[in-house]
Amino acid sequence: VLEGNRILCFSVKANKAYKSYESKIYFEFTGKNTNVILTDEKDLIIEALRHIDKSYRVVKPNVILESLKPYKMDENFEEIKDFADYFSRKFTSIYESKIKQIKNLKLAQVDKKIQNLQELCSSLDEENSLFLKALEYRKRADVLFANLSVLKDYEREIKLDDFEGKELEFKLEFNPKQSANLYYKNAKKLEQKAKNLNIQRQNLKEKLDFTLSLKELLLQAKSEIELEILLPKKNSKKNQDHKQEDLVANFYFNEFKICVGKNEKGNEFLLKNAKKDDLWLHVRDIPSAHTLIVSNKQKISLDVIEFAARLCVSFSKLKKGSYWVDYTLKNFVKVQQKAFVNYTNFKSINITKD
Repeated sequence: VLEGNRILCFSVKANKAYKSYESKIYFEFTGKNTNVILTDEKDLIIEALRHIDKSYRVVKPNVILESLKPYKMDENFEEIKDFADYFSRKFTSIYESKIKQIKNLKLAQVDKKIQNLQELCSSLDEENSLFLKALEYRKRADVLFANLSVLKDYEREIKLDDFEGKELEFKLEFNPKQSANLYYKNAKKLEQKAKNLNIQRQNLKEKLDFTLSLKELLLQAKSEIELEILLPKKNSKKNQDHKQEDLVANFYFNEFKICVGKNEKGNEFLLKNAKKDDLWLHVRDIPSAHTLIVSNKQKISLDVIEFAARLCVSFSKLKKGSYWVDYTLKNFVKVQQKAFVNYTNFKSINITKD
Protein backbone atom coordinates (compact mmCIF):
# COMPACT_ATOMS: atom_id res chain seq x y z
CA VAL A 1 0.00 0.00 0.00
CA LEU A 2 1.50 3.30 -1.04
CA GLU A 3 1.69 5.88 1.71
CA GLY A 4 -0.65 8.84 1.47
CA ASN A 5 -2.85 7.29 -1.23
CA ARG A 6 -5.48 4.63 -1.81
CA ILE A 7 -3.24 2.59 -4.09
CA LEU A 8 -2.13 -1.04 -3.99
CA CYS A 9 1.08 -1.88 -5.86
CA PHE A 10 2.07 -5.47 -6.62
CA SER A 11 5.61 -6.15 -7.81
CA VAL A 12 5.61 -9.32 -9.91
CA LYS A 13 8.26 -11.32 -11.68
CA ALA A 14 7.70 -13.45 -14.79
CA ASN A 15 10.32 -16.15 -15.35
CA LYS A 16 10.80 -17.09 -18.97
CA ALA A 17 13.07 -19.79 -20.39
CA TYR A 18 16.09 -17.53 -20.84
CA LYS A 19 15.11 -14.32 -19.09
CA SER A 20 12.97 -13.01 -16.27
CA TYR A 21 10.85 -9.82 -16.40
CA GLU A 22 9.86 -7.60 -13.50
CA SER A 23 6.58 -5.70 -13.66
CA LYS A 24 4.28 -3.71 -11.41
CA ILE A 25 0.48 -3.73 -11.15
CA TYR A 26 -1.09 -0.62 -9.64
CA PHE A 27 -4.67 -0.76 -8.28
CA GLU A 28 -5.80 2.84 -7.85
CA PHE A 29 -8.99 3.23 -5.78
CA THR A 30 -9.53 6.94 -6.41
CA GLY A 31 -13.25 7.43 -6.93
CA LYS A 32 -14.32 8.18 -10.49
CA ASN A 33 -10.70 7.77 -11.71
CA THR A 34 -10.30 4.24 -10.32
CA ASN A 35 -7.90 2.31 -12.55
CA VAL A 36 -5.66 -0.75 -12.90
CA ILE A 37 -2.27 -0.09 -14.54
CA LEU A 38 0.45 -2.53 -15.63
CA THR A 39 4.02 -1.14 -15.92
CA ASP A 40 7.55 -2.42 -16.24
CA GLU A 41 10.09 -2.12 -13.42
CA LYS A 42 10.79 1.52 -14.45
CA ASP A 43 7.07 2.50 -14.38
CA LEU A 44 6.72 2.60 -18.17
CA ILE A 45 3.06 1.86 -18.81
CA ILE A 46 2.45 -1.41 -20.66
CA GLU A 47 -1.37 -1.32 -20.44
CA ALA A 48 -4.18 0.21 -18.36
CA LEU A 49 -7.80 -0.59 -17.74
CA ARG A 50 -8.69 3.04 -18.53
CA HIS A 51 -6.67 5.23 -20.87
CA ILE A 52 -6.56 8.91 -19.90
CA ASP A 53 -5.34 11.47 -22.45
CA LYS A 54 -6.65 14.80 -21.21
CA SER A 55 -5.43 15.25 -17.67
CA TYR A 56 -2.47 16.55 -15.71
CA ARG A 57 -1.57 12.85 -15.49
CA VAL A 58 -1.65 10.96 -18.80
CA VAL A 59 -2.27 7.23 -18.55
CA LYS A 60 -1.62 5.27 -21.75
CA PRO A 61 0.94 2.72 -23.07
CA ASN A 62 4.58 3.79 -23.57
CA VAL A 63 4.28 6.69 -21.14
CA ILE A 64 6.02 6.86 -17.77
CA LEU A 65 3.42 6.61 -15.00
CA GLU A 66 3.41 9.78 -12.96
CA SER A 67 2.77 9.36 -9.25
CA LEU A 68 -0.50 10.66 -7.90
CA LYS A 69 -0.46 13.62 -5.59
CA PRO A 70 -0.58 12.51 -1.93
CA TYR A 71 -4.07 12.23 -0.52
CA LYS A 72 -4.57 13.89 2.83
CA MET A 73 -6.38 11.44 5.09
CA ASP A 74 -8.87 12.63 7.66
CA GLU A 75 -7.40 11.85 11.05
CA ASN A 76 -10.85 11.77 12.62
CA PHE A 77 -11.93 8.69 10.73
CA GLU A 78 -14.35 6.19 12.23
CA GLU A 79 -12.91 2.88 13.32
CA ILE A 80 -15.06 0.04 11.97
CA LYS A 81 -15.29 -2.84 14.43
CA ASP A 82 -18.50 -4.46 13.18
CA PHE A 83 -18.76 -4.22 9.37
CA ALA A 84 -22.32 -5.62 9.27
CA ASP A 85 -23.56 -3.02 11.76
CA TYR A 86 -21.58 -0.21 10.09
CA PHE A 87 -22.92 -0.88 6.60
CA SER A 88 -26.44 -1.41 7.95
CA ARG A 89 -26.35 2.03 9.61
CA LYS A 90 -24.85 3.65 6.52
CA PHE A 91 -27.47 2.08 4.26
CA THR A 92 -30.27 3.19 6.58
CA SER A 93 -28.90 6.73 6.65
CA ILE A 94 -28.57 6.92 2.85
CA TYR A 95 -32.02 5.36 2.32
CA GLU A 96 -33.69 7.73 4.80
CA SER A 97 -31.99 10.68 3.10
CA LYS A 98 -33.30 9.51 -0.28
CA ILE A 99 -36.83 9.03 1.12
CA LYS A 100 -36.71 12.52 2.62
CA GLN A 101 -35.65 14.01 -0.71
CA ILE A 102 -38.42 12.22 -2.66
CA LYS A 103 -40.99 13.08 0.02
CA ASN A 104 -40.04 16.77 -0.07
CA LEU A 105 -40.42 16.86 -3.87
CA LYS A 106 -43.87 15.27 -3.72
CA LEU A 107 -44.94 17.49 -0.81
CA ALA A 108 -43.88 20.53 -2.84
CA GLN A 109 -46.16 19.34 -5.67
CA VAL A 110 -49.07 18.89 -3.29
CA ASP A 111 -48.44 22.20 -1.51
CA LYS A 112 -48.52 23.99 -4.87
CA LYS A 113 -51.87 22.35 -5.69
CA ILE A 114 -53.21 23.30 -2.24
CA GLN A 115 -52.12 26.90 -2.78
CA ASN A 116 -53.79 27.01 -6.22
CA LEU A 117 -57.06 25.64 -4.82
CA GLN A 118 -57.01 28.11 -1.92
CA GLU A 119 -56.41 30.99 -4.34
CA LEU A 120 -59.30 29.81 -6.53
CA CYS A 121 -61.58 29.68 -3.48
CA SER A 122 -60.53 33.20 -2.48
CA SER A 123 -61.08 34.54 -6.01
CA LEU A 124 -64.73 33.47 -6.14
CA ASP A 125 -67.23 36.30 -5.89
CA GLU A 126 -69.59 36.47 -2.93
CA GLU A 127 -73.12 35.33 -3.71
CA ASN A 128 -74.70 38.24 -1.81
CA SER A 129 -72.89 40.89 -3.86
CA LEU A 130 -74.01 39.21 -7.10
CA PHE A 131 -77.63 38.99 -5.94
CA LEU A 132 -77.57 42.69 -4.92
CA LYS A 133 -76.17 43.68 -8.31
CA ALA A 134 -78.84 41.57 -10.05
CA LEU A 135 -81.50 43.26 -7.92
CA GLU A 136 -80.19 46.68 -9.01
CA TYR A 137 -80.39 45.63 -12.70
CA ARG A 138 -83.97 44.41 -12.26
CA LYS A 139 -84.99 47.66 -10.58
CA ARG A 140 -83.51 49.70 -13.43
CA ALA A 141 -85.30 47.49 -15.97
CA ASP A 142 -88.62 47.94 -14.12
CA VAL A 143 -88.18 51.73 -13.96
CA LEU A 144 -87.43 51.93 -17.70
CA PHE A 145 -90.44 49.78 -18.61
CA ALA A 146 -92.67 51.85 -16.33
CA ASN A 147 -91.64 55.03 -18.19
CA LEU A 148 -91.51 53.77 -21.80
CA SER A 149 -94.60 55.79 -22.71
CA VAL A 150 -92.86 59.09 -21.93
CA LEU A 151 -89.40 58.20 -23.25
CA LYS A 152 -88.15 58.76 -26.78
CA ASP A 153 -86.27 56.04 -28.67
CA TYR A 154 -83.31 58.31 -29.27
CA GLU A 155 -82.86 59.27 -25.58
CA ARG A 156 -79.62 57.89 -24.06
CA GLU A 157 -78.91 59.99 -20.95
CA ILE A 158 -81.98 59.95 -18.72
CA LYS A 159 -82.90 60.78 -15.12
CA LEU A 160 -85.92 58.97 -13.66
CA ASP A 161 -87.37 58.45 -10.19
CA ASP A 162 -87.56 54.87 -8.91
CA PHE A 163 -90.62 53.50 -7.07
CA GLU A 164 -89.38 54.98 -3.78
CA GLY A 165 -88.89 58.47 -5.21
CA LYS A 166 -85.09 58.26 -5.51
CA GLU A 167 -83.51 59.62 -8.67
CA LEU A 168 -81.71 57.20 -10.99
CA GLU A 169 -79.33 58.21 -13.77
CA PHE A 170 -79.22 56.18 -16.98
CA LYS A 171 -76.56 56.24 -19.72
CA LEU A 172 -77.90 53.89 -22.37
CA GLU A 173 -76.20 52.31 -25.38
CA PHE A 174 -79.54 51.30 -26.95
CA ASN A 175 -83.08 52.64 -26.94
CA PRO A 176 -84.94 52.47 -23.58
CA LYS A 177 -86.89 49.27 -24.36
CA GLN A 178 -83.81 47.38 -25.59
CA SER A 179 -81.85 48.63 -22.58
CA ALA A 180 -84.56 47.45 -20.17
CA ASN A 181 -84.48 43.96 -21.73
CA LEU A 182 -80.67 43.98 -21.49
CA TYR A 183 -80.88 44.84 -17.78
CA TYR A 184 -83.22 41.86 -17.27
CA LYS A 185 -80.87 39.60 -19.22
CA ASN A 186 -77.84 40.65 -17.18
CA ALA A 187 -79.80 40.25 -13.94
CA LYS A 188 -80.65 36.65 -14.85
CA LYS A 189 -76.99 35.94 -15.67
CA LEU A 190 -75.84 37.27 -12.29
CA GLU A 191 -78.51 35.31 -10.43
CA GLN A 192 -77.48 32.11 -12.21
CA LYS A 193 -73.81 32.83 -11.52
CA ALA A 194 -74.59 33.32 -7.83
CA LYS A 195 -76.38 29.96 -7.72
CA ASN A 196 -73.47 28.24 -9.47
CA LEU A 197 -70.95 29.78 -7.08
CA ASN A 198 -72.11 27.54 -4.26
CA ILE A 199 -71.55 24.48 -6.46
CA GLN A 200 -68.10 25.75 -7.52
CA ARG A 201 -67.15 26.49 -3.92
CA GLN A 202 -68.27 23.03 -2.80
CA ASN A 203 -66.29 21.36 -5.61
CA LEU A 204 -63.16 23.32 -4.70
CA LYS A 205 -63.62 22.48 -1.01
CA GLU A 206 -63.89 18.76 -1.84
CA LYS A 207 -60.70 18.94 -3.93
CA LEU A 208 -58.92 20.87 -1.18
CA ASP A 209 -60.00 18.40 1.53
CA PHE A 210 -58.85 15.48 -0.61
CA THR A 211 -55.47 17.09 -1.33
CA LEU A 212 -54.93 17.91 2.36
CA SER A 213 -55.66 14.26 3.23
CA LEU A 214 -53.20 13.16 0.54
CA LYS A 215 -50.56 15.43 2.09
CA GLU A 216 -51.09 13.78 5.49
CA LEU A 217 -50.57 10.34 3.92
CA LEU A 218 -47.38 11.52 2.21
CA LEU A 219 -46.05 12.87 5.50
CA GLN A 220 -46.63 9.48 7.14
CA ALA A 221 -45.19 7.42 4.26
CA LYS A 222 -42.08 5.44 5.19
CA SER A 223 -40.93 3.99 1.88
CA GLU A 224 -40.24 5.06 -1.69
CA ILE A 225 -42.83 2.55 -2.93
CA GLU A 226 -45.54 4.01 -0.71
CA LEU A 227 -44.73 7.55 -1.85
CA GLU A 228 -44.94 6.47 -5.49
CA ILE A 229 -48.28 4.71 -4.88
CA LEU A 230 -49.80 7.82 -3.28
CA LEU A 231 -48.49 10.28 -5.86
CA PRO A 232 -47.23 8.58 -9.05
CA LYS A 233 -45.03 10.35 -11.55
CA LYS A 234 -46.99 12.31 -14.16
CA ASN A 235 -45.72 10.17 -17.03
CA SER A 236 -46.92 6.95 -15.40
CA LYS A 237 -49.07 4.94 -17.83
CA LYS A 238 -51.40 4.04 -14.99
CA ASN A 239 -52.02 7.74 -14.39
CA GLN A 240 -53.18 8.70 -17.89
CA ASP A 241 -56.96 8.22 -17.55
CA HIS A 242 -58.34 11.57 -16.34
CA LYS A 243 -62.02 11.09 -17.30
CA GLN A 244 -63.21 10.64 -13.71
CA GLU A 245 -60.40 12.46 -11.90
CA ASP A 246 -62.88 14.83 -10.20
CA LEU A 247 -64.88 11.87 -8.90
CA VAL A 248 -62.45 9.07 -8.10
CA ALA A 249 -58.79 8.76 -7.07
CA ASN A 250 -56.95 5.66 -8.28
CA PHE A 251 -54.03 4.01 -6.48
CA TYR A 252 -52.03 0.89 -7.39
CA PHE A 253 -50.76 -1.45 -4.67
CA ASN A 254 -49.31 -4.93 -5.22
CA GLU A 255 -50.76 -5.05 -8.76
CA PHE A 256 -54.28 -4.18 -7.53
CA LYS A 257 -56.17 -1.03 -8.48
CA ILE A 258 -57.76 0.73 -5.50
CA CYS A 259 -60.42 3.39 -6.17
CA VAL A 260 -61.52 5.99 -3.61
CA GLY A 261 -64.58 8.20 -4.06
CA LYS A 262 -63.68 11.88 -3.69
CA ASN A 263 -67.25 13.02 -3.05
CA GLU A 264 -70.85 11.78 -3.11
CA LYS A 265 -70.93 11.64 -6.91
CA GLY A 266 -67.66 9.72 -6.84
CA ASN A 267 -69.15 7.22 -4.38
CA GLU A 268 -72.18 6.81 -6.65
CA PHE A 269 -69.88 6.29 -9.64
CA LEU A 270 -68.00 3.50 -7.84
CA LEU A 271 -71.21 1.75 -6.81
CA LYS A 272 -72.58 1.95 -10.35
CA ASN A 273 -69.43 0.71 -12.10
CA ALA A 274 -68.10 -1.91 -9.67
CA LYS A 275 -68.22 -5.58 -10.60
CA LYS A 276 -69.80 -8.10 -8.26
CA ASP A 277 -66.46 -9.71 -7.32
CA ASP A 278 -64.75 -6.38 -6.52
CA LEU A 279 -64.15 -5.70 -2.83
CA TRP A 280 -66.03 -2.72 -1.34
CA LEU A 281 -64.91 -0.94 1.86
CA HIS A 282 -66.58 1.62 4.15
CA VAL A 283 -65.98 2.99 7.65
CA ARG A 284 -68.56 1.44 9.97
CA ASP A 285 -71.52 3.61 11.08
CA ILE A 286 -69.91 6.85 9.81
CA PRO A 287 -70.33 8.70 6.50
CA SER A 288 -67.09 7.94 4.69
CA ALA A 289 -65.41 7.65 1.32
CA HIS A 290 -66.44 4.52 -0.54
CA THR A 291 -63.38 2.48 -1.48
CA LEU A 292 -63.12 -0.30 -4.04
CA ILE A 293 -60.45 -2.90 -4.75
CA VAL A 294 -60.70 -4.10 -8.35
CA SER A 295 -60.17 -7.85 -8.02
CA ASN A 296 -59.93 -8.96 -11.66
CA LYS A 297 -61.02 -12.31 -10.21
CA GLN A 298 -57.74 -12.57 -8.26
CA LYS A 299 -57.40 -13.36 -4.57
CA ILE A 300 -56.91 -10.15 -2.61
CA SER A 301 -54.31 -10.38 0.17
CA LEU A 302 -54.77 -8.90 3.64
CA ASP A 303 -51.95 -6.41 2.92
CA VAL A 304 -53.95 -4.94 0.03
CA ILE A 305 -57.13 -4.82 2.14
CA GLU A 306 -55.28 -3.06 4.97
CA PHE A 307 -53.79 -0.47 2.61
CA ALA A 308 -57.21 0.19 1.03
CA ALA A 309 -58.77 0.51 4.50
CA ARG A 310 -56.11 3.08 5.44
CA LEU A 311 -57.00 5.09 2.32
CA CYS A 312 -60.69 4.82 3.18
CA VAL A 313 -60.12 6.26 6.68
CA SER A 314 -57.62 8.90 5.54
CA PHE A 315 -59.91 10.34 2.84
CA SER A 316 -63.04 10.36 5.03
CA LYS A 317 -62.24 13.61 6.90
CA LEU A 318 -62.14 11.82 10.26
CA LYS A 319 -60.39 12.92 13.45
CA LYS A 320 -57.50 10.98 14.95
CA GLY A 321 -58.65 7.72 16.49
CA SER A 322 -59.40 4.05 15.91
CA TYR A 323 -62.01 3.02 13.32
CA TRP A 324 -63.53 -0.22 12.09
CA VAL A 325 -63.63 -0.56 8.33
CA ASP A 326 -66.09 -3.11 6.96
CA TYR A 327 -65.39 -4.86 3.67
CA THR A 328 -67.41 -7.21 1.51
CA LEU A 329 -67.88 -8.18 -2.13
CA LYS A 330 -69.81 -5.63 -4.18
CA ASN A 331 -72.33 -8.42 -4.82
CA PHE A 332 -73.48 -8.06 -1.19
CA VAL A 333 -73.86 -4.26 -1.34
CA LYS A 334 -77.39 -3.06 -2.11
CA VAL A 335 -77.88 0.59 -3.10
CA GLN A 336 -80.85 2.24 -1.37
CA GLN A 337 -80.55 5.79 -2.68
CA LYS A 338 -77.61 7.54 -4.34
CA ALA A 339 -74.59 6.52 -2.20
CA PHE A 340 -76.63 5.11 0.70
CA VAL A 341 -76.34 1.33 0.91
CA ASN A 342 -77.06 -1.79 2.95
CA TYR A 343 -74.47 -4.56 3.00
CA THR A 344 -74.12 -8.10 4.35
CA ASN A 345 -71.54 -10.93 4.62
CA PHE A 346 -68.83 -8.49 5.65
CA LYS A 347 -65.58 -8.72 7.58
CA SER A 348 -63.87 -5.90 9.44
CA ILE A 349 -60.40 -4.49 10.00
CA ASN A 350 -59.36 -1.93 12.61
CA ILE A 351 -57.42 1.11 11.40
CA THR A 352 -55.81 3.76 13.59
CA LYS A 353 -55.54 7.29 12.26
CA ASP A 354 -52.59 9.08 13.86
